[in-house]
Amino acid sequence: MSRYSRISTIWRKELVDILRDRRTLIAMVLVPIVLYPALMLGSVQAFELQFSLLRQECYHVGVQSSEAKRWLRRLIDEDPARQELAEGMTAEQRVDWAQSPEPPAPETQPDVPLEGDQAESVRSGVRHKPPPYEIYVVPDVRQMVTDGVVHVGVLLEGDPPPVDAEGSTPVALVFDESETRSNIAAAGLQGIFKRANITRVESRLRKLQLTWEFVQPLAVYEQNVASPEKMAGSILGQIVPLILVMMTITGAIYPAIDLTAGERERGTLETLMVAPVPTTDLIAGKFIVVTLIGLLSAVLNLLAVGGTIYLGGLGDLLTRGGDFVFPLEALPCILLLLIPLAVMFSAMLLAVCSFARSFKEAQNYIMPVMIAALIPAVVGVLPGTRLEGPLLVMPVANIVILTRELFLGHINPGAIVWVTLTTTIYAGAAVAVAAKLFGQESVQFADSASIRTVFQRKFFKPLATPTVAQALLILALVYPLNFFIQQRLMQTGGLVGSERFYWALAAVLIILFVVLPWLAAKYMRVNVQTAFRLERPKVAAIVAALCFGCSTWILANAWFVVQDQWLPMPPQIKQMLEHVIGWLDGSHVLVVLLLLALVPAVCEELFFRGYVLSGVRGALGKVAAVLLVALVFAIYHQSVFRLVVSGALGLLLGLLVVQWRSVWPAVLAHFMHNGLAVAAARPDGLQPLVERLGYAIGEDGLPPPTSWIIGAAVLLVVGVLLCLLAREREYPAEQLAAPALESETASQP
Repeated sequence: MSRYSRISTIWRKELVDILRDRRTLIAMVLVPIVLYPALMLGSVQAFELQFSLLRQECYHVGVQSSEAKRWLRRLIDEDPARQELAEGMTAEQRVDWAQSPEPPAPETQPDVPLEGDQAESVRSGVRHKPPPYEIYVVPDVRQMVTDGVVHVGVLLEGDPPPVDAEGSTPVALVFDESETRSNIAAAGLQGIFKRANITRVESRLRKLQLTWEFVQPLAVYEQNVASPEKMAGSILGQIVPLILVMMTITGAIYPAIDLTAGERERGTLETLMVAPVPTTDLIAGKFIVVTLIGLLSAVLNLLAVGGTIYLGGLGDLLTRGGDFVFPLEALPCILLLLIPLAVMFSAMLLAVCSFARSFKEAQNYIMPVMIAALIPAVVGVLPGTRLEGPLLVMPVANIVILTRELFLGHINPGAIVWVTLTTTIYAGAAVAVAAKLFGQESVQFADSASIRTVFQRKFFKPLATPTVAQALLILALVYPLNFFIQQRLMQTGGLVGSERFYWALAAVLIILFVVLPWLAAKYMRVNVQTAFRLERPKVAAIVAALCFGCSTWILANAWFVVQDQWLPMPPQIKQMLEHVIGWLDGSHVLVVLLLLALVPAVCEELFFRGYVLSGVRGALGKVAAVLLVALVFAIYHQSVFRLVVSGALGLLLGLLVVQWRSVWPAVLAHFMHNGLAVAAARPDGLQPLVERLGYAIGEDGLPPPTSWIIGAAVLLVVGVLLCLLAREREYPAEQLAAPALESETASQP
């Protein structure tokens, strides 16, 4: 039986067992289909009922004198909202006036649709339908409102004004915004005072024989250009993303617990582990089941929420009576984003639940995972957050923000690619960690299970290269740290605009890409020389590296000219890049080569083609490992415009390393690629020589001369042939692990 057949048998068997459990079906089907409509519609109806009861209550108003009490009582009793019509204005005009701070528009202006306002007035139109009031004279209005003796207070400066007064009397409305009843009472009085102003203004205008246009020079009205789909997306974007995150987690919780702690509690885990099936196949089958259940749960919840809002009439309530059109075109992209999210959460849950000795203990371990997922999810739903900067790579938060943008109809292919790829990287790291933990004896057996043992150095076996779990874990740490630190450096005043920025950047690369994986390798008892591929290169490898280094920068420039025809770089991005590179204009060319060519070449090659490639190759094979590392290398450069060039360069450098088992040829080729590109564009570098040979680097839109392109292509082919014809040297695992074992033994007392 092949490996894929074993995995298929395992996950189908586990899936059938899971679906037979009534608790799983209840969590997956009953909750989204039955409870969502009841919860969402019931909560809205309960809110409406509670608010209607609050509007029927009698509210207490505090004033400072008996004259103010009589004046306010007459004002409330004569309020036009208590009458069918008032002289000089229709009821519709009064409703419109009560909702706006300015007098109503003349009859000649375009009509403003009132459906939304009328729907709002049915629910919470306290301003133009005030509640009943009782007025009391109190010694200290503000204190009485603070103490809750009265709901709202009215303070007049001076005596109460008569109806025909011509001046303006300041009126202070005192209320407690933290109290619901005080807010309702104040809103009703605000509507009463506005309509009283209308009546008095009308009276004054009639005396002067003037119209409303005299006091309203600008008739301002609103026109909402948002389509019904966008309005619906705005509502859904505030609700659905957070629900999807939570339901993806909760859907995967039970199968993750049942397939790990449940197996251990039932006593079937030991029997399963002694079966003639590799541990990786077992964890792969279980992982597929957990991922499918989590993904299915998220899809069902998405459909349930959408159906409740659309078919249940909740959309009309949320849009205040406006048209509600469900943005169906956003669903395919959202479902695509759910796949890596479900993979990441499923692997995290499997890894955490592997430590539990019982079902109850596993439930306790789940809570930190949910909290850790909620923190970035809440960041993503905050108003005004945009998918840029650190949020572009922040796990969970980037998917929440992108889901909201998709509901609004903002489809950004670049953002979708970045979010999907970064989430896939995090998911891959989580899967590798889950597989590593599930295969350890300290995790498999209940008596010795302890999270602490996983991190204790004495339990690590000496290895020649890092495991795929270790490589992906360091990659998952380095990638966001590098992104966040670089963003911070770009905002540091003492560094921006000077050479010091690049020195700081070089220090960051050395620490994250060399020191951190070196420390990880030493702690995990991994042989540093074989992990980073530090062997002495052969002469043929150096020749191949020279061919790559002399050709790739020319072919890259030619590709950028072609790419600019269908994917042009925006002028603002191009200007920003030129501005940042311009910080080194006054630096010596050797310093520039050190900062832009040598340091990045050494650090990036030691990390990507050294530590990471050696770690993932054992699990994925030579071809798949080179492809994966090249993709990660391209994503690391954080530019969709350099994605193809960086990925192609990563493939060539990976080919050098896997064929010659040394990272130094890749370092040389990388240094020459960066160094020649930089030096050829500087007057104090190779620019005069390059121009004499017929290639003007500074002329935008012009490709390299044809002779240059042909020569570069020939060199590239020669380098590839040298790599393909090389005999890859294979070393027994025992021989590779021996140096690490000997060093560890020697270090022990």
